[in-house]
Amino acid sequence: MTDWSVIRKFMNPDKKQRIMQAAEQLFRTHRFHEITLDDIAREADVGKGTIYLYFSDKEDLIFQAAVAGFEEMCLLLGQNAAQGVAFREALLRTCESISGFFQARRPLFRIILSEGERDMEGGGAGMRQRWRERRKPMTEAVAAIVARGMASGEIRTDMPADVLAEFLLGMLRTRSWELEGHPETQRSLAAVADLFINGARLPAPAQA
Repeated sequence: MTDWSVIRKFMNPDKKQRIMQAAEQLFRTHRFHEITLDDIAREADVGKGTIYLYFSDKEDLIFQAAVAGFEEMCLLLGQNAAQGVAFREALLRTCESISGFFQARRPLFRIILSEGERDMEGGGAGMRQRWRERRKPMTEAVAAIVARGMASGEIRTDMPADVLAEFLLGMLRTRSWELEGHPETQRSLAAVADLFINGARLPAPAQA
């Protein structure tokens, strides 16, 4: 039986952070299967056994590194929903917070998504399923922002707020991944927010 009280004496938050940073640095230039825990241990200047104090395996290490700070971001989104700023401003702040978080961890989330596809093809769950479960607080926080727009009459009310929240998150993902090479004017966060609120219809002509 594992004596966790003894193990905790050897655990150090700074060392865990160093291991995650080393992994992130390596995966910026290498594929998932090209990196071993030995490589990460050397990069972090720790023993391989030390990694197992904090992570169960390589997938767990990647996942924890990717979602580090995720709870704090969700709290920030909740603050955006609670503050008395106008809906459009709250929506734009929300888009900025989410995009900034994922952009900073782009190589790690690329691994989660690509390895997740392999997991599903093999009948397993893996990192992608873990991420689907972990992201629920983010969806709920975005839905709270959307509900404000519904209450103020700025967006449609014939669909649930959580469904509209998923559409917005899908738009942000499209902006980050599929439209990466497009001009900034076509993929700005302001453009995403405007498209989400107004759709693809032509703007109303200016009044004379």
